[in-house]
Amino acid sequence: MGLLGLGLATLVMGSEAAHYPDQPDYPDYPADRPKPEPKPEPKPEPAPAPKPEPKPEPAPAPEAAAPSGPPPSYVEAVDQIGRTSFNAGLTGIALFETCATGRNALGGERNQAFQRDCDLIIVGSVDDVAGSAAALGQLTSDQIAAQNSAAGRVAGLGVAVVQGRLERLRVADRGLGVDWERVAASRTPGGGGAASADLGFGRFGAFFSVDYATGDEDSSRFQPGYDFDRWSFLAGLDYRFTPELVAGLAVRYEDSEYDFDHHRGRMTGDAWGVLGYASYNLPNGVFVDGTLGYASTDYSLRRQINYNIGGSIASQVARSDPSADVWNVNIGAGYNWQQGPWTITPALRVNYLSNDVDGYQERMSNPTGTGGSMAMNIASNTYDSLTSDLSVQVARAISHRAGVFVPHLRLGWIHEFDNDQQQVGARFVNDINQQPLVVLTNAPDRDYMELGVGISAQFPQGRSAFLSYGTLLGYRDVTYHGISAGFRLEF
Repeated sequence: MGLLGLGLATLVMGSEAAHYPDQPDYPDYPADRPKPEPKPEPKPEPAPAPKPEPKPEPAPAPEAAAPSGPPPSYVEAVDQIGRTSFNAGLTGIALFETCATGRNALGGERNQAFQRDCDLIIVGSVDDVAGSAAALGQLTSDQIAAQNSAAGRVAGLGVAVVQGRLERLRVADRGLGVDWERVAASRTPGGGGAASADLGFGRFGAFFSVDYATGDEDSSRFQPGYDFDRWSFLAGLDYRFTPELVAGLAVRYEDSEYDFDHHRGRMTGDAWGVLGYASYNLPNGVFVDGTLGYASTDYSLRRQINYNIGGSIASQVARSDPSADVWNVNIGAGYNWQQGPWTITPALRVNYLSNDVDGYQERMSNPTGTGGSMAMNIASNTYDSLTSDLSVQVARAISHRAGVFVPHLRLGWIHEFDNDQQQVGARFVNDINQQPLVVLTNAPDRDYMELGVGISAQFPQGRSAFLSYGTLLGYRDVTYHGISAGFRLEF
């Protein structure tokens, strides 16, 4: 029985036998007299209703647990790949920082795919450390460093061709260094000048050259190694304003191809450029010359991404089409010292190059497959280079009835003042957090040598031709071989 029911029953039983002390005793009344009606007993007061028990306050919601640290196996994978690829180690750290939040799993379809690909690499390391390490190495977009190397060589090759053109002018043109009539006469039996009697030149000159270069750069902790092949075509027109001053304009097209080691992909480039040049030659053999050039390059980069983590296989091609604008300024001075048929030319040049690479976004070949959400977004970047070139060239004029041939040897010491190691910003395209990461480029080699050998020939009626070979000496991890051939007409 409840508390309320038990209280009511007690009150009823008590009212039948209770005696209230304040109730008076009534005497017996005669039968004929009515007895007074007894006073009604007071109604018992109802028992107070029990107070409701207070409801317990709800317990505070538990705070979201902070992401725990990476699995030890993933730490091992990052450390393992970081020993050979510093950039892959940075990618591994950034990948965990964004994926540990779990926010991508709550985003759109592409964000969720990114979370799955990310979890495969991080959680999959528990059973396959080597597979996760390989995946980080494949995902890292460290091929971008080759774009700066390519741009520098593109601009440098155009400048070298024009400088060679100016050097041949100084050696071959009358009044610009060598007295060809005297040299030819000294080399012709009987002392006559028949070999050079018709070596006169007009004020205008047009030239065309073809250049081929090949080489490779070894792998480092900051970029994969690659082999390269390049063809370049340059055509120019110049005018001799005075016997001392020559100026002209050249246009250039280049086609290049870079194949990355270990099947990491390939990059091709098409470049168009224009180059203005001028040279002023004093009668005492001192000269000053300079070039100003611009080139626009369109690259096609295809990064191969292949890895296998616990049987989950990724086979992707990350496609992108970056572009770059390159400005180049070169100023030099030297002295032509002539001794008989020999000409020795010491020179000092300063070269400045600015390479502006636009930002770009990759596209995966199979977006719905494993690894298909791991495309990169690469930020724009500017590479600056300032070099000096201290060189000496030795040339000898050899007279022949067909013309005058000038073999030469050139050795230059190149010093890099700028072009420090660069940090290129990057992000994963499908990462909802847009976690930043960086890709570090190679540090430049500060000092190296250039060696060039070649021969030029001056023929009657203002015709000339040349053939030259150049290579780099002492440039760390780089092999370079270039050959150039061309001809010139004066009118």
